[in-house]
Amino acid sequence: MIFRVDLLLVVLHALMSTTGAWASEIPARDYANKNYFMVELDTASSSDPLTAFINQHKDVYQFEHQARGFDDHFVFSIPKGHEHNQFLGNYNSNNHHLMQKRQDFEQEYEMLVTNQNLKSIHMLVPRVLERRAPVPVEPEEYNMARGIIPIDSSQLPIKDAGEKLGINDPIFAQQWHLINTQFPGNDVNVTGLWYEGITGEGVVTSVIDDGLDYEDADLRKNFNKEGSWDFNDNTNLPKPRLFNDYHGTRCAGEIAAVKNNVCGVGVAYDSQVSGIRILSGPLTPEDEAAAMIFGLDINDIYSCSWGPTDDGRTLSAPEKIVKKAMLKGVQEGRENKGSIYVFASGNGGRSDDSCNFDGYTNSIYSITVGAIDYKGLHPLYAEACSAVMVVTYSSGSGEHIHTTDIHGKCSAQHGGTSAAAPLAAGIFSLVLQVNPDLTWRDLQYVAALSSVPVNEKDGHYQTTALGRQYSHKYGYGKVDAYRMAHFGKTWENVKPQSWYYSDVIPVDKTIKIDSSGNGDKDKIISSTLKIGKQELDVMNLERVEHVTVTVNIQSTFRGQVGARLKSPFGVTSDLASFRPHDISSQGFVDWTFSSVAHWGESGVGDWTLEVFNAPDSKGNDIKFVNWQLRLFGESQAAEQAETYDIDKDYAQVRRDRLEKSVAAPVEPSSSSSSSSTSTTELQTFTTSTKAEESVASDDESKEQEGKLPDLVSTTSAAASTTSSATSAPDDTENDSGDGKNAYGNGHSGLYFMALMAIGFIIIAAIMWFHKTPGSSRRRRRREEYEFDIIPGEDYSDSEDVDSHDSFDLGHHNDDNFSLNEERDRLYDDLNGETLPDYHEDEEMFKIGDEEEDAKKPLGKKVNFQDDVTSGSVSAPSPGH
Repeated sequence: MIFRVDLLLVVLHALMSTTGAWASEIPARDYANKNYFMVELDTASSSDPLTAFINQHKDVYQFEHQARGFDDHFVFSIPKGHEHNQFLGNYNSNNHHLMQKRQDFEQEYEMLVTNQNLKSIHMLVPRVLERRAPVPVEPEEYNMARGIIPIDSSQLPIKDAGEKLGINDPIFAQQWHLINTQFPGNDVNVTGLWYEGITGEGVVTSVIDDGLDYEDADLRKNFNKEGSWDFNDNTNLPKPRLFNDYHGTRCAGEIAAVKNNVCGVGVAYDSQVSGIRILSGPLTPEDEAAAMIFGLDINDIYSCSWGPTDDGRTLSAPEKIVKKAMLKGVQEGRENKGSIYVFASGNGGRSDDSCNFDGYTNSIYSITVGAIDYKGLHPLYAEACSAVMVVTYSSGSGEHIHTTDIHGKCSAQHGGTSAAAPLAAGIFSLVLQVNPDLTWRDLQYVAALSSVPVNEKDGHYQTTALGRQYSHKYGYGKVDAYRMAHFGKTWENVKPQSWYYSDVIPVDKTIKIDSSGNGDKDKIISSTLKIGKQELDVMNLERVEHVTVTVNIQSTFRGQVGARLKSPFGVTSDLASFRPHDISSQGFVDWTFSSVAHWGESGVGDWTLEVFNAPDSKGNDIKFVNWQLRLFGESQAAEQAETYDIDKDYAQVRRDRLEKSVAAPVEPSSSSSSSSTSTTELQTFTTSTKAEESVASDDESKEQEGKLPDLVSTTSAAASTTSSATSAPDDTENDSGDGKNAYGNGHSGLYFMALMAIGFIIIAAIMWFHKTPGSSRRRRRREEYEFDIIPGEDYSDSEDVDSHDSFDLGHHNDDNFSLNEERDRLYDDLNGETLPDYHEDEEMFKIGDEEEDAKKPLGKKVNFQDDVTSGSVSAPSPGH
């Protein structure tokens, strides 16, 4: 084979590039004269496929460089006037700009698609990413709200913090998001951490935005050059160059503005910030993907206050290569613990936009942050959806965030969810300082479990399997810096991630409404998927975290289509909300919605997706074609965890494993029976009583603080409002219609009867043993606890937990706060373990008497209906 030496040198030069240097090797793009595309080649064992591809197409396609951060993706260009542009397009990649066979180019087309080493072709069409839509400033209200000056006793917290910490920055008194004296309690509650020396040291947050004024006196000391790059101008320093390149600098000031008598301070003022500039000009998906993983060995957190246009009619998701980049980030970033991606939920609330129409905010790899204002209210601009994890403070009710600005100035007009996301990112850096071992998923657990529900009468909250309240507006609540950091300090990491893919479920049902509003006005198309426990077992999935639903729905007006998902536990996720401005007829083509509202569920039972028209719909025909459910969560066995492959069909993997399990059934053993007993089917947090608190030692509490309680095993999915879900047997067939998931054999009835008989004998023996006065287990339980929980008794905890907001123990309460006491309470509230049986006649849990449970802390018996009313958990809140 003849190969040109100059091409070999180019290839070797590209392959030798490293994470820290690959950006500097990229030639300038010529979008005016060239089209760019990326090919994915199988180069795992050799670079020969790349060499062959270059040689085969050297007369048409020019090799540009290796895709940054990927070993098997390579960028090529083609002159815009070349005839091959007539058929060249995406192949095994995104669903738009698809490659099609054209007349007169059949041979060239076949040469590409028959290449056994070619995995995909991805057209790199340049586009401009957008900052979150600006939030209107209301001058009259704004002027009334600003100008906070410490002149009376209400300003003492600002004065105290300034004196204790040596903060003399001129606008510190106006940074109400740090210390709110006008509406006390409506701030991030961070000063307690500052007093303890927790200021973000050692953590780097990369602000992916329109640049960062690294020369500004308020940021210079904390600027990290190694983690920075300008992808718009292809240089290593992300200096703002355009007149409106101020957005990233303001965000960076919220995080890490230095304590130095200039402007204000960042929430993590000893942390570092890097800048990645991408919003100031066109760039390709390859550029964007490179930006999302730039400096994986340096940057811990990536703060992103941008996304699709917030106009209430845009439906947009990242290209596949960008999704691969974020996956690479969570798999390899932070020394394989996973990079933290923080996204602003969006500012399209006034346009009835929703963050579930944004493929960045509804990615399972991002923490989506919404906003509340300085009064603790939901601002009209803030987008809501089932992907919102938490909220934090930003503009609204006439106030804004006060932070650093470009040209040596200070800003008093920063706002929107653009300001909420970096504020949350700064708080996350404080959490990573106290516990750098947290993985990207563990940080999400900590965020969900330590956040504080707000405006519970406004948010349409639902009680989730975590025992927490969830709202599409507020997620699991507002981020409380002190609570989150101390909750995460001793958090024990959960097991690695596992996942389940259902089959694609055909529906093919329609709703028709004419232009007068007549027709199937109240019709709801409902499709139910029944998931059996064995299906989750073969995929090693123990507990649900993220849920995604991919749909194909045709419609006349996309904005008039509604969709919601109901889980076996009874929680509803509103996936598609109505958008009056969205008049597109494109419908939803392989669009993926997501939800974090089902966190902690077992996944077993009926999952129902409902599709319907807007109440005032006119002339909108809907055809619900099909859908697919995917569950991502904690694995059952860590040693069996796999590495997720975005291109792999895990529905087929599940079918293959089920087929093997049917072909070779395994007789149950005592060890497998024990494992089955402890398998988690439902997560519920139990509230401990004072008696339990009195016997828990400080050492034990400190040891257990931050642990996620084992899920409560129950054969009925305890709190489900769907009766069919609670009785779903382990051999439930997947309701996909293809019959491939059926399992069992002709002797299953005999096996079942035999197991029942053996089980009856074992239970009788255990009952006899526990009635024996000399039972060592009974002695141990009496020594550890003051009482046993008796079925049928009402152990209310009204003296310890406020029934309206049991999680909120108060704010700014230095005088009455005892850290050890609150740690004890936190341990009891969050880590009480129970193994209840479910009584259909009583509709309540009863504490079981299994031997393994004797060694663990005993939780309070929970009546589910009471838990729904008051169900929330407690965590420390020391105040300033």
